[in-house]
Amino acid sequence: MARYNNLRFEKTIDEIEEYIFLNNLQEHEVLPSERKLSELLAVSRGTLREAIIRMCTEGRLYSIQGKGNFVAPVKERIDMGDMISFSRSVELQSKVPGSRFVKMYIEDADERVMKTLQVTRDERVYILSRVRTINGNNILLEVTHIPVKYCKGLEEHDFKKESLYEVLQQSYGITMKRQDITVRLSKAAEMEARLLNISTGSSVFVERAIAFSKDDIPIEYTKTIVNAERAYYSVSIMQVSV
Repeated sequence: MARYNNLRFEKTIDEIEEYIFLNNLQEHEVLPSERKLSELLAVSRGTLREAIIRMCTEGRLYSIQGKGNFVAPVKERIDMGDMISFSRSVELQSKVPGSRFVKMYIEDADERVMKTLQVTRDERVYILSRVRTINGNNILLEVTHIPVKYCKGLEEHDFKKESLYEVLQQSYGITMKRQDITVRLSKAAEMEARLLNISTGSSVFVERAIAFSKDDIPIEYTKTIVNAERAYYSVSIMQVSV
């Protein structure tokens, strides 16, 4: 019986998505009432409610008490196999990238940065914090660490307008060859939530990335907090002949 209920539950989610597609419902448009939708889909109110709760949890729908259930904004795709800059990656999707400068400063490397970027305790690193946007929506918070020795004078650039990777390439001759990335699910801390305009404790992805130069030197360590309600990760895998 449990297996049957799960199949019915998953089928109801598919039917809700099919209803949204066939009726061309757009972002923030309201679905029919749960009573009406249960009749249209020929499912029980309990099964429908369970499916809606799951879709809200996954960011496909959202609910407003007393008003109903609405189509959530389409999530932005973050391609884990994409080595180009955030701005260029977004532009290739025919969307508008943006960057809100938070702060930039220099400090001594902490234990994690020392180990990750292979620097000594007395070496200084740039720390650059930015909120990245797509079509005006806050999607992620980036905190980037780069040793000062590789790009002295980096603080003179205006990262409200300039691309970090373009500056590194054009001004310092540094081209990134590869990245090592790990991603885990977490909850937004107070400061992260405030900068991303979400509630404290909201679901976020925590991405840690190390970027290596063409000489295989670790140049950049970035911790990124991604709004899980507005973005998802994807990766393309190609079979390699052996």
